[in-house]
Amino acid sequence: MKRVVVAIFALLVTVFTVSSQAFVGGGLGLNIIDGESSLNNGLNSSATNIGFNISPQVGYYLNNDWAIGIKGSFINSRHNSNAVYADESVSNQSNKYIHYKWGVNIFGRYKLLTFGTEKLSLLAEGTMGVRGNREKITENRITTKNSVPTLYGISACPVFSYKLSDKFDVLAYCNFLAIGYTYQAQNIPETNYKSKSHQFYFDFDSDFDLNSLLRWDISLVYKF
Repeated sequence: MKRVVVAIFALLVTVFTVSSQAFVGGGLGLNIIDGESSLNNGLNSSATNIGFNISPQVGYYLNNDWAIGIKGSFINSRHNSNAVYADESVSNQSNKYIHYKWGVNIFGRYKLLTFGTEKLSLLAEGTMGVRGNREKITENRITTKNSVPTLYGISACPVFSYKLSDKFDVLAYCNFLAIGYTYQAQNIPETNYKSKSHQFYFDFDSDFDLNSLLRWDISLVYKF
């Protein structure tokens, strides 16, 4: 499934980019958190979180207001933790978690209004696509691998666009105002296990603070 999606994405990139009304873009992200703690019961612990993501997109302008396209997201996150006890009768612990996530969405983007000199615009973007997730967990030298069932979803989100030049735009996705629906199913014949989940969500955050700011996605777009 993943290879088919990547092949379709590469084909659409080729088709779109031969047109003068096409655009390409995307974003990059890196997150590193490292910390240590020491308790009076003799426990010394440390934890490191490292996350990297890339989100390419390619599309086509139908007119001044409408754009369509496809975008992907590829995320790799790692968490390492160690616990060392002063009491030698207690075993030390070492854990490692690695997550690989991917997603592909088709999108439609509509310009709702412009501000001032028309460099700043408010857009509405609707998406439909799939997401997958694999994880590798190592706890005290015992490693397990899991694949999370593919998730299907549709969503809508407001986007601010700022025109840097005739060729470059910056897009800011307001993820804290997203609305959508997801569906996920799992079937394991060996254990006769079946499950289905549906979820509607409206991700409004009334407390606009640092956590809200961290949920913006920023992308740079180049227009041919």
